[in-house]
Amino acid sequence: MPADWFFSVDEEYENTVVISKSRFIATLIPIKDQADALEKVKAIGKKYSDATHNCYAFISNSAATEQKFSDDGEPQGTAGMPMLEVLRKRKVYMTLAVVTRYFGGIKLGANGLVGAYSTSVAQALDRAIIHKNEYASIYEITCGYATYKKASEICAKHGGQCILTQYDKDVQVKVALPEKDAKKAIDEVVDLTQGAAGIVKIGEGYFKFEI
Repeated sequence: MPADWFFSVDEEYENTVVISKSRFIATLIPIKDQADALEKVKAIGKKYSDATHNCYAFISNSAATEQKFSDDGEPQGTAGMPMLEVLRKRKVYMTLAVVTRYFGGIKLGANGLVGAYSTSVAQALDRAIIHKNEYASIYEITCGYATYKKASEICAKHGGQCILTQYDKDVQVKVALPEKDAKKAIDEVVDLTQGAAGIVKIGEGYFKFEI
């Protein structure tokens, strides 16, 4: 079953950290599905073909049931799985994480590797632009100039995000409302306008809310 919400990156982001002289380059990339993720793993492998390791992890669907990882030559369980755990705990889906390692001459040991790969992904997520993907209903609300601002405030109070506002004889507001709060918001708008507002649901699905 798809999640009510999850986080994702919208554009590729790269962050480098040096741990015990080894350089770890974490790359976060938005993905469409598992095949897309694996193609992008290959692209990173070509980009950093001289690296010691290119380890990866990803969750490629909104239900978090499609997951894959690779240690790429690091001791089993020290790279890909710790990276995947960071994505799981933070609910970051539809996102590929690749950590490229250039060995610096100092062995880290199993615990050190787990910490290094986890830290690389976590730090990249802390610094990247992240969006919240929440299952939402999209409505067009048409009302008078005297009430549209208050109607917009009601939607915002319930987590809604305005997509478009058009001004004509009346004002038409297109808004995305989180599915769990959509009915409450619409009921309040109906009460505000005493049923005079034109309210049409025009779609539903995952919508990227700014955080």
